[in-house]
Amino acid sequence: MSAGRRAAVLGTGSWGTSFGHHLCHAWDEVVLWGIDPAQVRAINETRENPAYLPGVTLPPNARATLELADAVARAEAAFVVVPSQAVRETGARLAAAGLPAGAPVISLTKGMEIATLKRLSEVLEEETGRDRAGGDHPVGVLLGPSHAEEVARGLPTALVLAGRPGVDWVAWRARLGGPALRVYTNDDLVGVEIASAFKNVIAIAAGICDGLGLGDNTRGAVMTRGLAELARLACALGGRRETCYGLSGIGDMITTCTSRYSRNRNFGEEVGRGVKDPQAVLAASLQVVEGVVMTQAALKLGLRIGVELPITQAVHDVLFSGRSPVVAMRGLMEREPRAEHD
Repeated sequence: MSAGRRAAVLGTGSWGTSFGHHLCHAWDEVVLWGIDPAQVRAINETRENPAYLPGVTLPPNARATLELADAVARAEAAFVVVPSQAVRETGARLAAAGLPAGAPVISLTKGMEIATLKRLSEVLEEETGRDRAGGDHPVGVLLGPSHAEEVARGLPTALVLAGRPGVDWVAWRARLGGPALRVYTNDDLVGVEIASAFKNVIAIAAGICDGLGLGDNTRGAVMTRGLAELARLACALGGRRETCYGLSGIGDMITTCTSRYSRNRNFGEEVGRGVKDPQAVLAASLQVVEGVVMTQAALKLGLRIGVELPITQAVHDVLFSGRSPVVAMRGLMEREPRAEHD
């Protein structure tokens, strides 16, 4: 560990707080940047984030701030852990905040920008790849099955690091791992991002099935056919099929479709129960359900490039067109039979 190593974590939600907690074991100082004064104050005064991660005590080398320039001053890297639709604004602010030249900007957010249908690394490249002072900031992503609650408890976790070509991401792999967090590298940035974002759509679908009480057979079928949709979309956009069978694809999908911590699966389950309108369920959620926006983005992408996404279409119809989950599932089951690997 080099003396004075400092990390800036942009975002004080559950994952930002948990990842900051993880970094504290190997970095000298970790500064969490947030926009909620009460939350930042609580983190500094109680050493916990009571809103999102109660009971997890932050080490003494972590602190929170409302000032982005304070967070990134002397930082060797900035980690973006904000909701997907806030990434562009955060990137623009980061470009003006004084992040030291050469410090990478690494996104831990899963999703796409709905307005442009761009991957989040593309958004960050546009906003921070070269800051206003001319400093270069290589952009990468760190994604995979990573529920914040388990990472904060030190349970074994594995993630995948991918980024702009020409950067020694292997060296960064060693700096980001730890005793309970193993980091792999993958040079398929497109595949890693698409897989990690799209699996949230399938998690909503799996949750809807659980809410309907359809059983394990149905969940297994939805996950497997969802993986086929994921692979079709990722490959059509330039990713590699094998990436879809890695941590950011099937690994993250298994976790997100089955875990009690999964906000996307839990959201889908409530929708499947039919107690509330999907938008009412969404409004009541404390945390952002990224799969909702990704359902819209994936369907638009599929239509643009001619990729068939029947499960995505069914989820979209339930969330945005008022179709009942029972009717949507019946529609999937009544589709014309086909060979499995067509």
